[in-house]
Amino acid sequence: MAFTIDWVAGGAALQVKGQGTTELVNDVYFSGCESVGAAVNVQMGKQTIQHIKNGSAREVPFNFDVRCSGLTSGAKVPVKVYFEGTSQADGMLKLSNLGQSGVASGVGISLVNDKGVKLPFDIARSVALDWDRDAADGSIYRFSGKAKYAPTGDEMKPGKGDATMSFVINYN
Repeated sequence: MAFTIDWVAGGAALQVKGQGTTELVNDVYFSGCESVGAAVNVQMGKQTIQHIKNGSAREVPFNFDVRCSGLTSGAKVPVKVYFEGTSQADGMLKLSNLGQSGVASGVGISLVNDKGVKLPFDIARSVALDWDRDAADGSIYRFSGKAKYAPTGDEMKPGKGDATMSFVINYN
């Protein structure tokens, strides 16, 4: 490509001529990430108030996989996740239908990843997923975590202890 720039000011004229090439390369890094498999249903089981109070409630492991397609084999990109749900703080999920008859009170669900980090409920505190393996249609990343009933500070009363949260994949 050749170009000429003419500049005239106060009776003086200047002409600049140039030539060059530009190469535009558009390599797609990857096309996207999606959850693999069905919804994760973590069966917490029954726990006594005493076990919850003294911190010895059973921890229940859970995990999910995320597939990122369009990657070259062995490519590991920064795939992160954060969570959405009714929470009072990172790592503590409130029970569904709090205050209704038959629902436990004074209890929440403590959530940490396999490294002990409280699960974030804000994109700014997203946690990295671990690269797991290459697959024919992309790379697989895995999240592993643990859930257990924990006291919230209010008076504990027995009842149903269900909760729901969603995860949001962040790969930008």
